[in-house]
Amino acid sequence: MRRFRFSLEGLLRVRWVRERQARRELAEALRSLREAEARCEQIRSAVREAEGAALMAERAGDLRVWAELLEARRRAYRAATEHRARQAERAEELWARFLQLRRERKAVSQVRSRRWRQYQQQLARSLQGEADDLALARRGRRS
Repeated sequence: MRRFRFSLEGLLRVRWVRERQARRELAEALRSLREAEARCEQIRSAVREAEGAALMAERAGDLRVWAELLEARRRAYRAATEHRARQAERAEELWARFLQLRRERKAVSQVRSRRWRQYQQQLARSLQGEADDLALARRGRRS
């Protein structure tokens, strides 16, 4: 019997490659999201620190300096949270894309598995037939 050959092997290979690439992109997006979240937390701490220092200011000049610094840190925090939101949105999009590509690859993979099982069954039947023929031939020579 001839070797197993899956006619959609090229398609399966392409879908594996696309899935792996999507997984890498997703991992990069999740890493960027974690960095953005860490940056937000860092800036949030700086805002709290500036708020505490502004409350402790005793002179008007010191209060003005701390108020300006506090406003700058709050702007930085808003920018960081916007960046985090964009990173989260990108990660969600890449997650959905990865899941879709995985489903597509699994569909072809399941077809391949089903055809492999069919091939194995045919091969077993063929081998059994050959064994039966050999047994009949031996029995015929003995008679």
